[in-house]
Amino acid sequence: MEKTISMSIPEAWVQGLEWDQATVLQEVFRLGVQQYKIRRAIEMYQSGLGSLGFIAEKMALPKRELIREARARGVKPIIDDQTLIEELGYES
Repeated sequence: MEKTISMSIPEAWVQGLEWDQATVLQEVFRLGVQQYKIRRAIEMYQSGLGSLGFIAEKMALPKRELIREARARGVKPIIDDQTLIEELGYES
């Protein structure tokens, strides 16, 4: 499914690009959305809103990619007793 979006952007943002306008703008937008989703997902994780797997699913991101990005940004796993119980499948 596609969605049409109309927006104005500063000329300076696209200066120096050699491009087929539609193709390049779609790629730039896709990359920007992907980076925004990753940043937002990491913020959600750090706020304690869920595991990386849960948040990856909510944000429609591949779990492996989110984990790789979190590691690259120095995000440490949040491990507490409840997380261990959930991850290991034990009931209290």
